[in-house]
Amino acid sequence: MFCVIQEVATKTVPSGEPKGIEVYESRWTADGKEFCSYEYRNSAERFERPIRKSYRISIHESYRENGKVKKKQTVICTIGYYEVVDWGDWPGDFVVGGLASKADALGLEESELADLIYTKWQAIVDRIWEEYKRTEEYAARQENCRIIREHNERVNEFTEKYSVTRSEYNRCYDVFGKLRNPEYLKKIKADFKAKKEYERRSRGQSSSYYGNYGGYSGGSYCGTAASNYNEADKAMLKKFYRTLSKAFHPDSNPDKDTSEEMKMLNRLKSDWGV
Repeated sequence: MFCVIQEVATKTVPSGEPKGIEVYESRWTADGKEFCSYEYRNSAERFERPIRKSYRISIHESYRENGKVKKKQTVICTIGYYEVVDWGDWPGDFVVGGLASKADALGLEESELADLIYTKWQAIVDRIWEEYKRTEEYAARQENCRIIREHNERVNEFTEKYSVTRSEYNRCYDVFGKLRNPEYLKKIKADFKAKKEYERRSRGQSSSYYGNYGGYSGGSYCGTAASNYNEADKAMLKKFYRTLSKAFHPDSNPDKDTSEEMKMLNRLKSDWGV
């Protein structure tokens, strides 16, 4: 029992790699306001693929019947040249029912059939990749992958730093890291700064209250939280409220539900007495 791989001509090949990545503007309107994000897509122009080859993999075996030697051929699959670079070289991915079904028909274990095939198939796979890596298409594929990888790294860093969503990044920057909307970036930074300042003051006020009064809520301290703030504090809290209400208002967040944040903010406004 041995493997035979025949090179056969094919009329069609899969589309080539896109020659690049391009930016496009996605615009929408919500509550009478226009919004824009900077998305990306593969360019329409693709590389031409000149090689029209496929490889038919089959297993041949000889056996005796009525004193005569007979031969049997079992076709495993046919794999295109560019299918190797696009999808991989595992023959099982090109067999209906998987490689195990062919192995069963031949009375073999799947691993045995795979070893039988790869004694010849691996050399062909290596040659395909050696040729493909010398092409302009391969260089473009590597560059496109680099652009997307670095873009995702920038997105992750930005969303973690400012506690925002990926869509917020896309409203500021494009896939190449170019700043497209500096005003919206200023808004994100201002909202983040206000949020951090509010958290800092809240921690400080909570620590001061419990440090001075041990959490006691009776007597003259059983009023509302607003009674603990002087006019200067209230002026600052009003500023916090205006900044955060703009940040979480539905008009500023057409792509997500901020109703819970607004409810919390309005409760805080009542507690602050502003």
